[in-house]
Amino acid sequence: MFVHIRNGLLFFVLFASFGCKKNDGFTHDPSKPITVTSFSPAAGPLGTEILIKGGNFVTDTSRVKVSINGVPLLVVGVKGDEIMAVITQKTDVGPIVVAIDKGSGASASSFNYTYSYKVITLAGSGTGGYNDGIGTGASFNFNGVRGQLCVDDKLNVYVADGGNQRIRKIAADGTVSTIAGSGINGHVDGAAGSAQFNNPCGTAIDKDGNIYVSERNGNSIRKIASDGTVSTYASGSGAGYNELTSVVINKNTGAVYWSDFYGDGVYRLKNGSLDKPINHSLPCTITMDPQGNIYATHYDDQQVWKYTYNATTDVFDNGVAIAGTSHVSGMADGVGTAATFARPWGTALDSKGNLYVSGQGGGDKSNCVRMLTPDTWTVTTIAGVGDNTGYIDGFNSDARFNQPTGIAVDKNNDFYVLDMGNNRIRKIILQ
Repeated sequence: MFVHIRNGLLFFVLFASFGCKKNDGFTHDPSKPITVTSFSPAAGPLGTEILIKGGNFVTDTSRVKVSINGVPLLVVGVKGDEIMAVITQKTDVGPIVVAIDKGSGASASSFNYTYSYKVITLAGSGTGGYNDGIGTGASFNFNGVRGQLCVDDKLNVYVADGGNQRIRKIAADGTVSTIAGSGINGHVDGAAGSAQFNNPCGTAIDKDGNIYVSERNGNSIRKIASDGTVSTYASGSGAGYNELTSVVINKNTGAVYWSDFYGDGVYRLKNGSLDKPINHSLPCTITMDPQGNIYATHYDDQQVWKYTYNATTDVFDNGVAIAGTSHVSGMADGVGTAATFARPWGTALDSKGNLYVSGQGGGDKSNCVRMLTPDTWTVTTIAGVGDNTGYIDGFNSDARFNQPTGIAVDKNNDFYVLDMGNNRIRKIILQ
């Protein structure tokens, strides 16, 4: 399947000009090397047609294999010293390899795959309410609770539905079900259907499939077992238990961390002991990489910080701002602290170490999703437009959000965004 009709029409022409099998004076000699001398263009997205020039090709396209990083391209045709191929999958950055029978040759330079971000609606009717169902047949009511979400290896998304006082599950096919919560604001443990939550805000899943929930106003971390039974994992008042906006789990140590917005820091419960390993004002949400390092958005700072974890001593450093200009609001992309944010909120990491930040919209110009690359922490807006509120599915800046808060990344490096103002869960497909 090709992403643009234009490409499909072009293939017809390419087959006509490249697809003939007469040798045109060019023959393949298996005793000599296959060469790739150049290709054009040097970069492009899914559907890009690449003209490859070289030598010792064969005009029988069934014998020609073209790949980048082991990902096969569609070979449209061969004519003499030229091959026409098409990008049909994500290839990342790498040389172009031409293989014929048992021989192969590679380009000296690399093709740079350009990713596109396709925003679709996974679930939610857009009208605040409560209804389980499939896709847009379901309803959420976030009611101003800036929720976070998480996703498991089976692509189930777990959503804190703050206005409905419930925890919802969205299967990969968009089917929405309620896994816990009676809909009554309160604090009651027990069976899934009778449990009560007080503005659930964040979700996280441990290695055993238990779901942990942070409550914005309930002063608690709740735990939902695989059978739906709800229990209180941590609870209190004062330090560590003010406004719990997100929760993460170190799957190596089993420690549970949460951001306490008005507690001005990140708290940790490990082996029954509560401490405050990170002390910084107004943390919004946190995410953790495989090494145990924590990334946090900070509301007043208008910045994203990284706190480096020492597994030997079990302590964090004092942190460093990796992106955003201190106390300056804006939506400028750029490198590290030269970029600006407007009340950044949600955070998530992909498998390549890229950090994603979703804004919270509302009165702030942050109705978009930004990407921070791990090399220089360069900030790029990948979906939505900061100062443009709305609801539009589409690619990159054509899409529109309304107060996006939580964000999660799955094993395929696709994203899920809790679009609070639209009462929808959006999915961003990496193409």
